[in-house]
Amino acid sequence: MELARRLREAETGGWSGPALRAVVEGLGWQWQEGTSGPRLVTGPAPDASPRWTPRLRPVDRFEKDYVHGGEEYVGLYVPVALPEGGAAGKAAAFRAVAEVLTQEFGPASIMGAYGDPGPFYDSAPLWGSPFLRWRERENTLELHAGEHGPELLLQPTDPVENWFWRQGHGEHYALGGFFGSRRDPANAGLGFPGRWRTDDWDVFTHTLGDFLDTLPAETHALGIELDFGFHALVPGTYGPILFHLLCGDRLEIIYDPERLGEGVTDPASFGWIPQATRPAALDHWLEAPYHSGDFGIGEVDGRRLARMMVATLRDLGVSSPKDLSLTDHAQSVGDYHVDYYGLTLQENP
Repeated sequence: MELARRLREAETGGWSGPALRAVVEGLGWQWQEGTSGPRLVTGPAPDASPRWTPRLRPVDRFEKDYVHGGEEYVGLYVPVALPEGGAAGKAAAFRAVAEVLTQEFGPASIMGAYGDPGPFYDSAPLWGSPFLRWRERENTLELHAGEHGPELLLQPTDPVENWFWRQGHGEHYALGGFFGSRRDPANAGLGFPGRWRTDDWDVFTHTLGDFLDTLPAETHALGIELDFGFHALVPGTYGPILFHLLCGDRLEIIYDPERLGEGVTDPASFGWIPQATRPAALDHWLEAPYHSGDFGIGEVDGRRLARMMVATLRDLGVSSPKDLSLTDHAQSVGDYHVDYYGLTLQENP
């Protein structure tokens, strides 16, 4: 993709106004001064449509605390597709662009999904928030989710990473989604904020629901599969794996109460579907007698699934979300090491 190559090779000169104007004009676009900042004009329709128009992000009140190099701007955003078909169309368009960029530049050094909040406290697009980054010391090229479809984003590396790092303050909802990095020289010096935890079931239900809501769109867009279990410290046990989540193009969760013995509340009363009534659709590494049903892009009711899981856990006597952990392979996703900030959970110790 010629545009991506030119963005990656751009001389941004510390992200000052004059340097960015030279970049914009070098791309053959016009820089028009306006009362609310520069407007970038790429040419006649359909390029002149607001949804196609590139934009610059100036350093404003949400960005200024994370800028230490005198930057006047922290991003040049360029829409690259405006697909139809709702969330499924946007996820497919993202994946198509991602495959072209990966062929051109190799695998992204960083990948993930932002959830809420995104960098500099942006709200996530409704369809999902996947991103791929080709990180370099001064500038980073990112393919990320815009509200209308995938966008290329050229940004100075330090400000967005400063924002990310400083979200490790431990307060509720500090970070969402998941963040994966490869063993890649490009990631030298990359820092990872600490996770936030909660002992409040309502907070956990909220963040788990948000994590699940758009997960099939994000995993499909990124071309990955998430595959992990949840351990739970049920009283009288050593913390068995109760749930297994699998999500690629579709999401399904299975529930295995059999190792808990007699006296377990009927799982169907919480919404779990017996295998005998309808078999699970996906290929899980556990054989379990109950499942959630399987859901594609735009079909997930994350809050309902989260309430179902939490009601099950509380009925079993699990005292707090801090008594949950992920299976020990959960953080390995292909060549990436992944932190699940939106789940708030650590790997099983």
